[in-house]
Amino acid sequence: MKKNIVCSLKSFVMLVVLIGLIGISLGQSSDISDTRFSIGPRISFYQPKDADSSTLYGGAQVRLGLLPSLKLEGSIDYRRSDFGRYINIHVYPVQASVMAYLTPHSIVSPFLLGGIGWYYTQIEGPFNFNNTTNRFGVHAGAGLEVMLNDTLSLDGSYRHLWIENFISRDITAINKEYEDSGSMITIGLNFLF
Repeated sequence: MKKNIVCSLKSFVMLVVLIGLIGISLGQSSDISDTRFSIGPRISFYQPKDADSSTLYGGAQVRLGLLPSLKLEGSIDYRRSDFGRYINIHVYPVQASVMAYLTPHSIVSPFLLGGIGWYYTQIEGPFNFNNTTNRFGVHAGAGLEVMLNDTLSLDGSYRHLWIENFISRDITAINKEYEDSGSMITIGLNFLF
């Protein structure tokens, strides 16, 4: 499993470098603030709190520019974990984030982000066991976006996650308890419009 993750990561990094070189050679006249809408694929590394290793998974993100220094991002990812031959866990993190760009009128801009998430989890086990849970969470982090050319950008971000405790799932939002759930690192390629 680790060997596949390393090979996938190396392939993705090589693809990003190639796209970056093509983007630089084509030149560009836009900056981060010119982008009103973008969509693209991303990979994420999720490391639960107290875990020994992280999990690689894929997804997609869409961004809408509200102001030159402010964007909204929506994303969905898919993660699958297998525990032996009989237990599979499927997780679909759906996140909405507000992104504040610190240097929006440049081709390289760091940003701060914060938002909410909905975490749909399905557990499949032996003897047709199937359990589904939905939990709410919040996240905060920072990242960097680089314009490759007028139609492509590359970004990376770190997000720390706090997901609601299973015990507080059915109580009002103000009384929910959140626990430190780990962190995720994302790398995305954005097609700009």
